[in-house]
Amino acid sequence: MKKFLLPLLALALSATAASAQTTPDQAGGRPQLNPEAMAARQTEGLTRQLGLSADQAARVQPILLARSQEMMAMRGQMQAGTADRDQLRTQMQASRAKYDDQLKTILTPEQFAQMQTMEASRRQRGGPGAMPAQDGKVKEKDGKVKIKTKTDA
Repeated sequence: MKKFLLPLLALALSATAASAQTTPDQAGGRPQLNPEAMAARQTEGLTRQLGLSADQAARVQPILLARSQEMMAMRGQMQAGTADRDQLRTQMQASRAKYDDQLKTILTPEQFAQMQTMEASRRQRGGPGAMPAQDGKVKEKDGKVKIKTKTDA
């Protein structure tokens, strides 16, 4: 009986140890996409959710690609520990504002407001690709979204 239980126990322990060794890509439940695939996926989502025309989608995708590449580079710096977290947060916010300005020239005011509402909702939930609002409030008025966050002073 002992000869049977010992190999069974060893097998169970090795299987548990092997399943605990996941790569960072697998840890979130879905593989990390490259910037091109990420931009294509985001463009498809915006096309579906905002009703983008073919022309709008073609003009939006390069912007989303550049944004994905820039954000991925910043995340890489943060993971490598080569950049200050607060400095990167400031850079990411500036980058987001820059790309929002570019998107604003392509989208209708209604589409842009709807996109801001979706992003604010995603931040509130803490969904993928969005920094959660930290002790903040999201308000929508006249098609404009305002996000107020508490800052340590």
